[in-house]
Amino acid sequence: MMLRRYTLLMWGALLHAQSRLYLAYFQDKPDSLLLYPERYLSHAALKRRVEQGIPISISDAPIPQVWLQELGKYSKVWGTSRWLNAALIEVERIEQLPPLPFLRCVQPLSRAPTGGSVSTASIRPAIEPKKASSTVNALQLDQLHLPFLHQQGYLGRGIRIAILDAGFPAMNQIPAFQHLFQEGRYITGYDFVQGDSSIFEDNSHGTLVASVIVAHDLNQLGYHGGAPQASVILARTENALSESRIEEWNWARAAEWADSLGAHIIQSSLGYSTFDDPAENYTYADMNGQTAITTQAARMAARKGLLVVTSAGNEGNSPWRYITAPADADSIIAVGAIGVSGQIAPFSSRGPTSDGRIKPDLVALGWGTSVVGLSGNVQQASGTSFAAPLITSLAACLWQVAPTLPGWVIREALIRSADRYQNPDTAHGYGIPNAERAYLYLQQMHLSHPPADPLRIYPNPASENLTVFLRDSSLGWYDLEVYDTSGRLILQRMYRGMTEVTLPLHGWKAGAYLLTLTPHRGQRTWQAVFLKL
Repeated sequence: MMLRRYTLLMWGALLHAQSRLYLAYFQDKPDSLLLYPERYLSHAALKRRVEQGIPISISDAPIPQVWLQELGKYSKVWGTSRWLNAALIEVERIEQLPPLPFLRCVQPLSRAPTGGSVSTASIRPAIEPKKASSTVNALQLDQLHLPFLHQQGYLGRGIRIAILDAGFPAMNQIPAFQHLFQEGRYITGYDFVQGDSSIFEDNSHGTLVASVIVAHDLNQLGYHGGAPQASVILARTENALSESRIEEWNWARAAEWADSLGAHIIQSSLGYSTFDDPAENYTYADMNGQTAITTQAARMAARKGLLVVTSAGNEGNSPWRYITAPADADSIIAVGAIGVSGQIAPFSSRGPTSDGRIKPDLVALGWGTSVVGLSGNVQQASGTSFAAPLITSLAACLWQVAPTLPGWVIREALIRSADRYQNPDTAHGYGIPNAERAYLYLQQMHLSHPPADPLRIYPNPASENLTVFLRDSSLGWYDLEVYDTSGRLILQRMYRGMTEVTLPLHGWKAGAYLLTLTPHRGQRTWQAVFLKL
């Protein structure tokens, strides 16, 4: 089903909705929330933003509590999304919700999951186990030339990977994962389905996916994870017993939570196209990079400097055939599956997006991937679910080479390194990436990447709005002032370093203006001239 906006003037259109769950979208949050980013972004998140020059914007700020309290008088508020600027609410009848001034629109989400069916749209079970030899997972690393980075000591150290999946049972007990806990590289976990921190249970899919990246046991198993020194954040967003839009909502909330914890990469082997309630189904036209909730959240994550790596889907030999959300998002990496000789897996979802963009972006071994199962032994599994964590591993090791570069540079390096870069197609995308070529490209980018001007104002000239961003690692306090050519003060407000604020220019006369940022302590004063059209 296409997601459609229902404005506050169209309550009648909702009266016959089957769902009692709705997404309530808010008006723009007040810019004053930008003055205290420490309240909603962790030290690690702020550090990553500063290092990579990623602005803190109003989409990072939480929904004002006064809005939620007022909304709670008329509905049950199940949770909020900062990035979507929305709350998930439940109401008995939609007409009981008045047109509150801070609400922009309301749209139905889905019925609550019943737990009565087995999900087939997003998770493909492992092929039951073949005991692994001591070298069984070498091929999946060799296909990507990952040992080149490993031999130079790049094993993902310092890179935080958030894994969004359906559960992680026994991960805290399996010997091949114990180094994570002993070395303090398990950051935290949260179950967005149940709303608690009991993460090491439920469906085994997440444990198998995580093993491709961080499981490591050379002595007993001979298993070498793709990025065994990376740190992990675990999020259960998927209820494997049902398929509903609520799981997309969980995904979006988990993505922004991971960002707030300083994640570099979001690894997701989940996909959405059809649901238990056919009325909720997407169409291929919806795979346009804009419609699905998970796609919107994935795009936002990319704009926050994260690299999102997601499975393309396992619909290649099904009537659906195409990629599933959020693989249709731009600026991310959607991963298809190949076999041991490089042939495309018949189940691997095909592209392009409905608006004609190349998808998948890359491919890796997903047809007979070696994973560590719940028994602690190596087994075989198939699905794009297991190709995606191989690309995540490569990205983590590569990012360790130059951790101050933003995620889009890592993505570009991987795509440019792939064997079909000059001739992509809708099955392989740009093909199999090559760690050595990506490393050389990244070195060139790192050396040639000039430091950005600390003060950026754009667009310039401006007509309706002007955006201001000062890259200030101290997150210092400033007085922001704007003067016209006669020296008259037009605007004065507080500003916090590393935040991105938008100044409305409605009603301003055309002409030149001087913007100044005067520090409260010790730093230099910044100035820039802009033209109002």
